[in-house]
Amino acid sequence: MHNHQFELGINKLLKLIRKPTAPGLFNPWRDQDAELDRRGAAKIRTENLRQYLLAHQGATAILVGEACGWAGCRFTGIPFTGENLLIGPEALEWTTGQNFRRSSSRQEPYKERSATTVWGEIAGDRNLVLWNAVPWHPHRPGEALTNRKPSRSDQEAGSEALRIFLETFENAEPVAIGRVSQEVLMRLGFEAGYIRHPSMGGHHQFRKGIRELRKRLTYPSRAR
Repeated sequence: MHNHQFELGINKLLKLIRKPTAPGLFNPWRDQDAELDRRGAAKIRTENLRQYLLAHQGATAILVGEACGWAGCRFTGIPFTGENLLIGPEALEWTTGQNFRRSSSRQEPYKERSATTVWGEIAGDRNLVLWNAVPWHPHRPGEALTNRKPSRSDQEAGSEALRIFLETFENAEPVAIGRVSQEVLMRLGFEAGYIRHPSMGGHHQFRKGIRELRKRLTYPSRAR
C-alpha cells in the first residue's frame, strides 16, 4: 500500500472510532472526563494514535488485544501503552522526534502493568503493531478507572474498526492476544494465531508466545 493510501486508511479508521459509543464504553478519541483529563484530551489521544500508526506502517504482524485498558490506551490513545512510555525517561524509541503528549490531568503519568510486559518484549520491533478487538474502554458502571470484560455487543461494535485496521495494514498477519480477540477475528473470517494475554498471571506465557512468534518470521495465514 502506497503512503497516500495508507494515510487515507488511517484517517478512515480514526473517523470511525471517534463516533459515539454505547453506555459502558469510554471513547478515548471522543470522550473527556473533567476530573481525569486535561483540556483537549480527546484530540491529544487522536494525534497520539495517528503518529503511532504512521510510525508502524511497515508492520508484518498485528497483535490484537481484547479492549482498551484504563491505565494505558484510555489515556494515551495507543493500545497497551501507558503515558510513561510516551514521554520522559521511560519513553520508547519510536517516540523520538514525535510530538506525543499526555492527556491525563494528574501529576504523574499513568502506567499500565500489561503495557510494561508487552513493550518489554516488542520494544524496537516495528514489525509488530498493536490494536484491540474492542478499541474503546469497557468499564464498570460509574467506575471510570476500572476494566471489565467486553460484552458480545461491545465486540460486535468494534468489529468494523478491526476490519478496517486489517485492511489498512494489508500485509500484516493478525495474531490474537487473548481468547476474546481470537473469537472476534474468527467471526471476521481470520484463522489467527493465539498468544496468552499478559494480564491475570499470563505474563510468562505471553513472553514465551511473543518470542516464538518473532523467531518464526512466518506468520499464520490470513483467510481470504
